[in-house]
Amino acid sequence: MKNYDLAIVGFGPVGAAAANMFAESGFNIIVVEPKYDIWDIPRAVHFDGQTQRIFQSMGIFDQIQEIIDPILGVNFINRNGKELLSVSFESHPKLNGYYDGVMFNQPKFEEILRKNVSKYSNIELKLGWQVDKLDCNIDSNLLEITNNATNQTESLTSTYVIAADGADSFVRKNLNIKMHDYKCDQDWVVVDYLLDKKYKVLNKSRYQICDYKRPTTLLPITNNHIRWEFKINPEDDLEQLESEKNIRSFMEPHIWRLNPDIDINSGTLIRSSKYSFHGLLVDEFKINNCFLIGDAAHQTPPFLGQGLCQGIKDSYNLCWKLKGVNDGIYNKKILDTFSIERREINDFMIRTAIKQGNVIGTQNMVKAFIRDTFFSIAKIFPKALSALKFQYSWKLNHGLIDKDLFPNGANGVIIPQPDINIRVDNKQFDQYLGESFSLIILDEDETLIDDISNIEFMDIFKNNIHIFNSKHPFLKDGRLAKWSRENSISAAIIRPDKHIYGCCDGVDIIKKIEKLVKNLHNEVNT
Repeated sequence: MKNYDLAIVGFGPVGAAAANMFAESGFNIIVVEPKYDIWDIPRAVHFDGQTQRIFQSMGIFDQIQEIIDPILGVNFINRNGKELLSVSFESHPKLNGYYDGVMFNQPKFEEILRKNVSKYSNIELKLGWQVDKLDCNIDSNLLEITNNATNQTESLTSTYVIAADGADSFVRKNLNIKMHDYKCDQDWVVVDYLLDKKYKVLNKSRYQICDYKRPTTLLPITNNHIRWEFKINPEDDLEQLESEKNIRSFMEPHIWRLNPDIDINSGTLIRSSKYSFHGLLVDEFKINNCFLIGDAAHQTPPFLGQGLCQGIKDSYNLCWKLKGVNDGIYNKKILDTFSIERREINDFMIRTAIKQGNVIGTQNMVKAFIRDTFFSIAKIFPKALSALKFQYSWKLNHGLIDKDLFPNGANGVIIPQPDINIRVDNKQFDQYLGESFSLIILDEDETLIDDISNIEFMDIFKNNIHIFNSKHPFLKDGRLAKWSRENSISAAIIRPDKHIYGCCDGVDIIKKIEKLVKNLHNEVNT
């Protein structure tokens, strides 16, 4: 019977991203997936800045860059076609070094992931196989798998299991993990439409049509791919709902926004499907050495475009912790923070998506009037836009962060990344800090390094300690300098995933760093 460090159940985009991350970290991996091929229908369409930053850490952003298109703004339109509000994203700060919203083609993304997986000799793929049995124990797992074509069965063991097997997760059900239901079910028709290539000029603006009789979303994705979403009304004929004739009638009032010359009968509908949007979140992301990520752990309405993003972030959060435990660097108790942190972030994500969906998708005429009035006021008085959120910090309030020593609004937030074109030793900022905990000291005397080196437990940084004075290249674009100034930060401990563990100002800086380091050591050390 073969034994593996890690069994990944599911080879969709989240499972494939996890396979890349963990293979690069040296795990001996088996991937089990019932299907052979990538599903050629696009589903997820959005990456945020943090997700692109993770692709940078994986070394694949140059490939991802070829399949994305930035979202430069969004337009809110009332049911009569009048513009309520137009919001530009071009002036938004690139806190992660990237546009905070880009559109992409999922099949092409999965092709990139699978191509990169093929480079690793420490990954064995079992495509066309499914898991029939899982015995989850404290230190090891027994899996029985079956070939769907031949009914051949095999047994294997793995130290860890990652469930990336989707909304109907076998692993989640097998482990009897319950899900919290946010009671936000909504029925929409999701449509993927390919515009005829003869229409060379295409308006790439994104539109939210705030029509309480038929809330509609119009999203140019990449190239000639257009995503439409139409809310279903109680009186709709469900048998005819997905018919091409019906869908084109829904598109007709708005298609001219893409190009005024478009014939409503042109183009190709590659998918029109009724979807029930849910809000669901597991009670636990972890049972013994089994971990849930992606749709196996959380399902959300699509209004923030965060479903796939958060699945990739699940894996990124888990990877450095599991590697540290596997390498004997961290105590196994650090794995409990995976469930704490990912549940907190995904709970915030789902609740926020529901709120946004209730705003843009309301079919209550009074609420729609109030919303439209607010948008109209915000158009005249831009300061009112502060009530709307288009960027999120994904701040951790619980888990592996300093909560008591030196409270700071920056604790738990991802540190801003300087312009990705700035390199030191031919490395971008994240790669310069590396994959261990790091300590950065900003605009302080470089002689501090001798005093800092004498602090107990500094080996946790593996010499990953940096003093950035005012002339340092990573401070040239002003992003880090502004961040440290606004938060009164002179020193910060950065986790491998670039969330801030803790920070302090410059008063008695050595003593404060010493306290932070000791606290971190007590939380993670074996």
